[in-house]
Amino acid sequence: MAAERIDNDVINVVDRYLSVELVKELNADIGWRANHVFGQIIDYLGELPEMHNPGNSNGTMIYQIGLMFNQPKDEKTKFSCAAMTLLEKQSERKHLALVGYVFYRNRPDVENDKDYHTNERIGQLVGMSRSAFDNNLKAAESFIKDIVALNRLKGQFEERAA
Repeated sequence: MAAERIDNDVINVVDRYLSVELVKELNADIGWRANHVFGQIIDYLGELPEMHNPGNSNGTMIYQIGLMFNQPKDEKTKFSCAAMTLLEKQSERKHLALVGYVFYRNRPDVENDKDYHTNERIGQLVGMSRSAFDNNLKAAESFIKDIVALNRLKGQFEERAA
């Protein structure tokens, strides 16, 4: 299944979902960017310098919050996240196939010295045979296309009612 055969609306939904998930992952690691005692012990070879202003936890917290990325809040992104959550509830394997496809499809496959990942390679990366991957990808695409179509119909009904 080539990239041009996956519906652009479906790819857009997954891209928006991935942007939110990646921001969540980056924000979850924010606390690890601080200067910790273990890091100081290593930096000072076990001999910590005398602290003149200990306990600046509020300043550190404010600094860490400043490093956080903002979550997208637009309606299309909220819809995309809801659609992908429904897909995951229906089938984790379908969800994994679609997310894996959109995430890897145009990224270099350095292990195989290619400029992109093949479906067979993406299937391997997500733990599926080629046929299982293709079947799950096709079913996931169909599911998301149906949800997008329902959302469009909802918008049309709301326009007529207004």
